[in-house]
Amino acid sequence: MNNSFFNSAELIRSIIRWKKHLLLVGLISLGASILFSSPWFIKPKFKSFALVYPSNLIAYSTESATEQMLQLAQSSDIREKVIHDFDLYKHYDVDTLKNAHFRTDVVKMYEENVTIKKTEYESMEITVLDENPIIASNIVDSIIHFFDVKARQLQAEKSAEVMVISKNQLDQKLAQMDSMEERLRKYRTEYGILDYKDQSKEAIRGYLRGLSGNNSRATTEAKSMMDALRDKGGEFNALNEHLWRVRGTYNDLKLVYENAARDVTKKLTYANVVSRPQPSDKKAYPIRWLIVLISVGSSLFLAFMILLIFNSRQELSK
Repeated sequence: MNNSFFNSAELIRSIIRWKKHLLLVGLISLGASILFSSPWFIKPKFKSFALVYPSNLIAYSTESATEQMLQLAQSSDIREKVIHDFDLYKHYDVDTLKNAHFRTDVVKMYEENVTIKKTEYESMEITVLDENPIIASNIVDSIIHFFDVKARQLQAEKSAEVMVISKNQLDQKLAQMDSMEERLRKYRTEYGILDYKDQSKEAIRGYLRGLSGNNSRATTEAKSMMDALRDKGGEFNALNEHLWRVRGTYNDLKLVYENAARDVTKKLTYANVVSRPQPSDKKAYPIRWLIVLISVGSSLFLAFMILLIFNSRQELSK
């Protein structure tokens, strides 16, 4: 084949020479692409989408709140709930009786029609394509709702674990406090010790007043109290101070328990919906003009290349 055959002038002359052939191919391709991109062959689909920001999510690892929201929304639990609630086996015409791979097929079709991705602005975009615009919008709404439910469930489970642990610790501290209170009660009843510091001062004052006033009874009573304080006062004082520390720990644990119990039952929203889904009044798929353009363009290119090859062979055979 002559290299000059492929220069611009020769290509233009070839196009002019085969214009009728190319025109015929173009018209056939145009008609075929219009026909096969019509609703008789390709069912139109409508798009519904929503933009969602995370809220009230507690981090489980180093991932961001948006990444955590994305993981939950893409979970198999939510996918199965959507498939079940919208009966997508029937909606997608998946035969559950004769098709041994019906679960795989419906999941594949779900993933083809449902797109959940993170945007550059740290939000989550949920996009659904469906032949019914209302169903597309409802599926988006359901994914947001199921995400809220799952996030709330995980939060409640985590809070329930904290509640059980703190309750056990509370019970232990309460038993410890009761035991210490019983021991302090023994010091009060058997030895008459109520307050170590104040009673020590008063016992010394009473003892000295008894000596100065020659009051043997007062002196004896004060001496008896001083002996009790000397023998048991240190233990009483240490036990009493330890009891106050245990009470402080008990109050802290009680606050943790009450907060966890409140988290188990509270109803928070974990998705802030910036753009709510709406049923579309215009199909998003297929894009007929793009299909026609690609079909006609590729057909003309292929036909032109075939004509070039056919013509070059004829020249070589001469």
